Amino acid sequence: MIKKKILLADDDQDDRAFIKEMLEVIDSDVSIDCVQNGKQVLDYLTACSTKDLPCVIMLDYKMPMMTAGEVLEKMQQLGLYSNIPKVVWSTSEEKMHINRCMAAGAVRYFVKPVNIAGLEDIASEVLALCYAYAGR
Repeated sequence: MIKKKILLADDDQDDRAFIKEMLEVIDSDVSIDCVQNGKQVLDYLTACSTKDLPCVIMLDYKMPMMTAGEVLEKMQQLGLYSNIPKVVWSTSEEKMHINRCMAAGAVRYFVKPVNIAGLEDIASEVLALCYAYAGR
């Protein structure tokens, strides 16, 4: 069985709940660990053993302590977790934010959707990245 664990970082409780529920509806075997800020992302990953790392890291852009861009740049600077797909989802459509994240290693940047269909599309893409990574 493919291990499917996603690390979700978002300071908005409702947004975390929405995407978490959609991921679980699409794949009931997926495990989602949630943190609320960029520092917690790095702490979480540092505490993981190699075999317990997530198959995808999903980051909200605007989080306390560190933005998604800062988290991605820190991971890139340390040379850590470069093989784990990282996606950003945000209310921000700022080109500067998108470019910063993509340059720092994000494979996708999603604008948070306004409807269930959009949420389902994002969850499906995130799970596809997870399956591809976990199947290596």
